[in-house]
Amino acid sequence: MKKTTIAAMLMIVGLALTFGCSKQGKPDVAGKTSKGLNRIHFDFDQSDVKDEYKKVLKGNAGYMKDNEKASVQVEGHCDERGTEEYNIALGHRRANAARDYLVSLGVDKGRVKTKSFGEEKPLETCSNESCWWKNRRAEFVKK
Repeated sequence: MKKTTIAAMLMIVGLALTFGCSKQGKPDVAGKTSKGLNRIHFDFDQSDVKDEYKKVLKGNAGYMKDNEKASVQVEGHCDERGTEEYNIALGHRRANAARDYLVSLGVDKGRVKTKSFGEEKPLETCSNESCWWKNRRAEFVKK
């Protein structure tokens, strides 16, 4: 009986450590938004597309070129820092920067709309850099 109880407790602790604890550090470079498209992230208070995300946008442009009838909405997002008004404006700048890069790669501007959600739709809600980093992003949603 004791062996069974100890084994069960060890298994529960092992599962909790494996699945219940969050991992620290940066998340994946890009995650799926709509199937075939990937999100990009931005530095604090910035709207320029970083070099590491240009290949992600090239992939998104390739998807748009391969699917000529597809249109997307680029949604700009921010972390919780800054005023609501400032973050809405920053979200617009981020969405526009991503759209403009897609257009520079040959995607028809008429197929790419933009919208800002500012800080309204965070992916993570904790107040530290690992969460803020995830929330500073542009999402690509098929329309």
